[in-house]
Amino acid sequence: MPLPFDAVGQAVGAAAWLVGTVAERLVGDGVAAWAARHGLDDAEVPRLTAALRRANLVLGAARAGGKKIGNEELAGPIAAVRRLAADARNLLDELDYLEIHHKISDKEHDPCSSKAQSFIRFAYGFASQTSKYISSAVKINPKVSAMHEEDGPLTTKRKVERHDIMTGMKRMKLADSDNQMIPESKLEGDTVPDGTTERKLTKDDISRRITNIVDQLHGICEDVRKALKQEKLDEIIRVTQNTISNSREEGACFVETKVFAREHEKNHIENCIINSEASNQKLMVLPVIGTGGVGKTTLARTIYNDPDVQAKFGIRIWIHVSVNFDVVKLTEQILECISDGRHKNLSKNFSMLQDGIKQCLNKRFLLVLDDMWEDDERRWNKLLAPLRCTEISGNVVLVTTRELSVVKMTSTVEQHINLGGLKEDVFWLFFKRCIFGEENYQGQRKLQKIGKEIVTRLKGNPLAARSVGTLLKRRLEEKYWQRISDDDEWKLQGGNDDILPALMLSYNHLPYHLQRLFSYCAVFPKGYKFHKEQLVCIWIALGFVVDERKRLEDTGSDYFDDLVDRSFFEKIEEPQEPAYYLMHDLIHDVAQSVSVDECLTVDGSAPLIVSPSLSHVSIWTDSAYKKQQNGDIERNETFEKRITAIQKDDILRSLDSVMLVGAYNETLSVMFAKILRQLQYVRVLRLSAMSFGADNLLSSIPKLIHLRYLELWSTSDAPKPLPEALCGLYHLQVLDVSHWSGLNGLPRRISNLVNLRYLIVPEESSEPLHLHSKIARVGELNFLQELKEYSVQIESGFEISQLENLNEIRGSLRIFNLENVRKKDEACCARIKDKKHLRTLSLSWGRTSANPSFPKEVLEGLQPHDRLVHLHIINYIDATPSWLGQNFSLNNLESLYLHDCTGMEILPPFNELPFLEKLSLVGMSALKEVKFDFGCGTASRGSPSSEEDITDLNGFALTELELFRCSSLTSVRLLSCMALTKLSIMDCVVLASIDGLQSLDQLKYCDIKECPCFPSAPNFETRFQGIISI
Repeated sequence: MPLPFDAVGQAVGAAAWLVGTVAERLVGDGVAAWAARHGLDDAEVPRLTAALRRANLVLGAARAGGKKIGNEELAGPIAAVRRLAADARNLLDELDYLEIHHKISDKEHDPCSSKAQSFIRFAYGFASQTSKYISSAVKINPKVSAMHEEDGPLTTKRKVERHDIMTGMKRMKLADSDNQMIPESKLEGDTVPDGTTERKLTKDDISRRITNIVDQLHGICEDVRKALKQEKLDEIIRVTQNTISNSREEGACFVETKVFAREHEKNHIENCIINSEASNQKLMVLPVIGTGGVGKTTLARTIYNDPDVQAKFGIRIWIHVSVNFDVVKLTEQILECISDGRHKNLSKNFSMLQDGIKQCLNKRFLLVLDDMWEDDERRWNKLLAPLRCTEISGNVVLVTTRELSVVKMTSTVEQHINLGGLKEDVFWLFFKRCIFGEENYQGQRKLQKIGKEIVTRLKGNPLAARSVGTLLKRRLEEKYWQRISDDDEWKLQGGNDDILPALMLSYNHLPYHLQRLFSYCAVFPKGYKFHKEQLVCIWIALGFVVDERKRLEDTGSDYFDDLVDRSFFEKIEEPQEPAYYLMHDLIHDVAQSVSVDECLTVDGSAPLIVSPSLSHVSIWTDSAYKKQQNGDIERNETFEKRITAIQKDDILRSLDSVMLVGAYNETLSVMFAKILRQLQYVRVLRLSAMSFGADNLLSSIPKLIHLRYLELWSTSDAPKPLPEALCGLYHLQVLDVSHWSGLNGLPRRISNLVNLRYLIVPEESSEPLHLHSKIARVGELNFLQELKEYSVQIESGFEISQLENLNEIRGSLRIFNLENVRKKDEACCARIKDKKHLRTLSLSWGRTSANPSFPKEVLEGLQPHDRLVHLHIINYIDATPSWLGQNFSLNNLESLYLHDCTGMEILPPFNELPFLEKLSLVGMSALKEVKFDFGCGTASRGSPSSEEDITDLNGFALTELELFRCSSLTSVRLLSCMALTKLSIMDCVVLASIDGLQSLDQLKYCDIKECPCFPSAPNFETRFQGIISI
């Protein structure tokens, strides 16, 4: 059940965000340049720019504070504004789509002047109407009865107009040169040669849709203006701040009769703070972090009042900080606590307050800062400045917080206290005490059974236990308890000391962009394992992440980390598994509450509330459908009825994201295929396709031209290719087919996806080549962030020059078949050195490299950037290139693999590789010596002495060395390799000496085999008994 919250404020925030996004996009799409190209009046662009700037300013003012407007009926009209902004956004998307289509089709795009004028009129009108609406909304009128009397026919008319806009989107066509529309009967089937549906759009269609959007905006804003007049925005902000800062203030005097299962944490903290005096540390700051209601304040209060602590600290101060971190006010409060009121009437001059604190700190002190949110280091240091001036050692500041960013800023010790929920057995005793007054209560067995069902959902949270306990102890009746358990009625308790209002404080403290990102997570079920990169890509696809200065993935990653730091996600790391993140069930309840009008999750676990303003729908079938013994999936008619609740045209057309995840039966497949056909503007689609209905489902996807994120799952035993028509989804940023079974090829026109950033394919495949190697004309994917593998071919579309403009790729890149590159100029065209984000580079020739004069030229032209971390060179038959020899620049390398490089006699200067940890030399038939020794590397070439750098780092960093099949290798020098732990030498038939072997104190593994010239000296075996094999 949803928690009551500010529905109007949420609607204003969502509308303001989307309107602002559209306004910024109009500027970002180069409207000024477009206007200039078509000879528009010079005054048009400045007027448009001013209108957009004004709209953005008032939008920002409208959502500042984000707090309650009394008339909840306004949520509907404001949501309509958001939908109209979405219509405008979709129109811009389709204009972009058509432009991309024409570029791909090699047709000259010469937009007529009237089309450009229509676009500008739309932009200017949209910005102006938005500005008027927001300006009106800031003047608020609480009397709205007249609005309902006047709504009837006008509202009906708008619904019809909105339907016209939506259906108009479907039949967009770009007219031929004679401006004639193609008959509607042909619209569904018109295709271009690549199999994608062609869309065309006339200037009249643009004008009609723009007019409808602007007219409806004007009408709705008039309705809103009648309802909003008197409330002042600054008053809303003031009331909000007062409410937030005072709602849960805690003092130090109240003491729990028993602190359940916190003895370990309590003893650890007390030992730490009492013994801090012995370290001669003047001031220690120890943070305690945990989610809302987990017991941080209770634990701190217990420590504060402990007799042993009181005996050690002559001065004790308790300050409840909360979200308003006012340095002057907090300094004043600290002074009042330690001065016994002597400075009560002191001027609030900040310097005088600080001086007063310095004078009063004549004893060892303990300061508790409870419920701290501030993470501004400058303000934090100002607060601590007078506390650091005392000459007495062993002073302590104990901080309780929900935010990891506060921990990172405040802590002066290596570890902080991470407070989790109570363990299940202890939590049950605590829960019984909250209800029955004693933890060992044994009566009312049926009530205890229901209570245990409730306890499992509280996840050890003491505040949740108190909140539910208060509700249950009112009536010790089985029917009443069962109702509370079944309906989650306890979540609706609205007091300041109840659990969800306490957690809502964390949500209210988020900046709006983080509120939006967090609330979207309600579309995932409880217990979902979030993977950071996937969620960030979805946020980007939905337009939630906007940053013109930074890479979007970096900005989204920073936002995710902010939510982790604020305890909205918990990182889980397990052996042999990639890290993932979980959201506490109670935190998930908050997400569901604040997104109830926008997000709907269908998983069979709760009744559905289908809002007409839905934007995101997810269907999770794992708990609803079970496999029978014969392998068939049993039908679930109850679940199917839930799906019918969302099968309404108005809802489906407006959805931004849709997910169908898990196994299901044929009936649901048919139902979802129908849903797919009704979708129109969806940007994110995650789809599990069963073998019996995959073709039917896939056939509707190419029409979804607004898609940015597409994830397809198929567990079919038979290989199933991806449809060629997917190549018409020009806006697509992420195509994830990593779970598409049996995929052995890619659509031939996949390079038409010019906005693609990630092609995620199965990593385990029976195919010898990675699917990334099968992207023809990959050079057209300029935004690509990952290219795992590239196979150079003579065939057109697979030349080395295709890599030229792919300078955004990062991670690792393997380039195969370099024998197909004949000249240095060809290799230079790949611009490997400009790919600054690559960490790993592998360069490989086929085993039948022809002319030995070609490889060195080619390798010279493939020089990587100097921040590369891992380098592999395989089957190279010529001499060492200059960038690995006399002009060496790869000082950042951590590993170097040279395999079957038969012409290389010279190795890189190892004294210029201070971070090299692993060296693998295999099949180096021309190599005669390997030297790790100061002064034996290549002579200095005018750079600072690398030998001095290595000495400063206490020798070479090398930990692992492999030497296999080096048939000319006679000697190895391992001097100053103090970090070496693993040495493997095999089949080096003329190797006679290894200098420095006996000094390798850290060596844990040494294997020297098939080296007949190497002496098997007894002293070696004695020195390395148990780890050496010769």
